[in-house]
Amino acid sequence: MAGWRAAAQDDLVAPAEMVLSDLRDAWSPALAGELLGLYVHGSLVAGDFAEDRSDLDLLAVLDSDPDENLLAVLAGLHTDLDRRHPQWAGRIEVEYVSLAAARDAAHGGTSRDHVVARVSPGEVLHLLPATTHRLVTWSAVHDHGRSLLGPPADILLPAVDPDRVRSALLDHVRDWPAWVTQMNTSGAQSYAVLTLCRAFQRLQNGQQLSKRQAADKTITARPRWAHLIIWARDWWYDSGPDTDPGSADDVRAFVTELSATILASERATHIGLTR
Repeated sequence: MAGWRAAAQDDLVAPAEMVLSDLRDAWSPALAGELLGLYVHGSLVAGDFAEDRSDLDLLAVLDSDPDENLLAVLAGLHTDLDRRHPQWAGRIEVEYVSLAAARDAAHGGTSRDHVVARVSPGEVLHLLPATTHRLVTWSAVHDHGRSLLGPPADILLPAVDPDRVRSALLDHVRDWPAWVTQMNTSGAQSYAVLTLCRAFQRLQNGQQLSKRQAADKTITARPRWAHLIIWARDWWYDSGPDTDPGSADDVRAFVTELSATILASERATHIGLTR
């Protein structure tokens, strides 16, 4: 989940590329023999990266599934990185997945056989099942990820059938109305609106857009919600304050409505194709 606390304007924030270089140089020897590839994705690659707001999104591909022993090593690495770059603490998202897990999921294998490790804004480093939800990220890294270590992402990671990616993205859309009920801060609400806009545009047009691009297109497509989407976009990109009360009721209504619209359109398309 993306971070929503901007660094103070008078703080000196290390450039993203400097942080990535530091991370690569620390992770490489600490995970020698285990780390097959390290890839940057998200807004830094897709565009619209905001140095004082955006997260750094990375995928680490491992030789084997992470476990509690590796989790302890990773926790130390992340703690040290946060100490060296305090303005980026809570804004670095890394998912650790074994190559076997990515391959099994790409080929339709059961997710119960593997686990991944993940740290993201609002979440501590932890293990979780390698569910098909993760396919959306893994396929995006395969298609657009930038290598910090290891071979190009499309060489190491398996290609994922577009229908599998679409199914995984629809699972996200289906779950968002429940997820959004837990989002009470203005930043979390802004993130929810922009993420649904991205899912809507990708499922409608097959394009993986940045948050800003997806918001602008969805404003035109869903004018009834233009005021809310504009608020979310401007809060996100113009360093909105955490004291902003947000729009919890409107955000939940928007997420619920857009999720239902997407899923209804998908059912209608499926019925049309099977007739």
